[in-house]
Amino acid sequence: MKAIKFISITVLIIFFNISKLYAEDLNSGTKFIVAGHLYPITKDQKKLNKFAEKVNSHNADYIFLLGDSDLQNKDIFDYFNTIIDTKIFFSPGNNELRISKENYITNVGYLNKVIVEKDVKFILLDSSDSKENIIKFLEESLKDDFQNGPTILLTHHRIWDDTIIDPKPYMHDKSYYFEDIYPAIKDKVDFIFAGNSKRQYFRDLVESIAYGKQNVNLIYWSDKIENLEAYSVGMGNGDPKASFVVVNILKENLLIKGDYSTIEDYDILPKNLIQYNTRGLSLEFESEFKDFAREKFFLVKWKKLYVGISIIFLIIFSLVILLLRSRRKNKILVEKNNQI
Repeated sequence: MKAIKFISITVLIIFFNISKLYAEDLNSGTKFIVAGHLYPITKDQKKLNKFAEKVNSHNADYIFLLGDSDLQNKDIFDYFNTIIDTKIFFSPGNNELRISKENYITNVGYLNKVIVEKDVKFILLDSSDSKENIIKFLEESLKDDFQNGPTILLTHHRIWDDTIIDPKPYMHDKSYYFEDIYPAIKDKVDFIFAGNSKRQYFRDLVESIAYGKQNVNLIYWSDKIENLEAYSVGMGNGDPKASFVVVNILKENLLIKGDYSTIEDYDILPKNLIQYNTRGLSLEFESEFKDFAREKFFLVKWKKLYVGISIIFLIIFSLVILLLRSRRKNKILVEKNNQI
């Protein structure tokens, strides 16, 4: 019995020490929060205050807002700094730069930035920039190896995703392929967080052609390319849930947990609010999808046709008038010559 008691006590002591060490590691590592695409709630003070209250409850060392959050608006930018209790940093989204790149720079003070902590290196990237400028900034930022923990790239666009690309910089989406910039970060960046909206992939709007069912519970999703882990964290409408992620540095790894704020009195979406996806892109709904497309776009095409026909008619009408006037002039000249 004494031996069993001794073994039990020893196991308990070992378990207690391991738990204590894990807790110390968890508490001693840098803790940060990442969110993006907040502009749907920035003008709603009640929602924004609730978001800040929930974010502040985590007592993080940093919060990163990754674009499309009305950061070009000085009042909103200042309000973020008033209601958020911790250090706050930003990456620009296409909306801020489209509305006023100058105002964004005046408010934030930078487009790209590097932050080095005791156990992590953060690189804030303007993903709307040109491929050449991005590669130059990344090579400069990563020329010195960081050995004390992971290197994390924080940006607006899903730069690893080549399914949506614009023809030139500073448009809605990135303007380069991932293979163009990957050599600059290969084996040097461990994690990427992107703050663009999930609406391009998981639609919330009932009037859009849905490529996936509404999912207001989705907070983030992840991709992996070789050893690189990438996370999409941008919220959609911010209603009923304004989502974000809380991340703890655990040596070379990350502990990622999702969270959200809400001003609603429910957490589970009530049945009466569910917007069913009856227009899925499958053969089963092919006829309904055609009807939907015809309803939404048929008149638009006809309007364009009417405009085109009207323009052609005006051109022909103008030519006919000119031709008739020319003939009339010639007839008058002939009559004058005959009288002479």
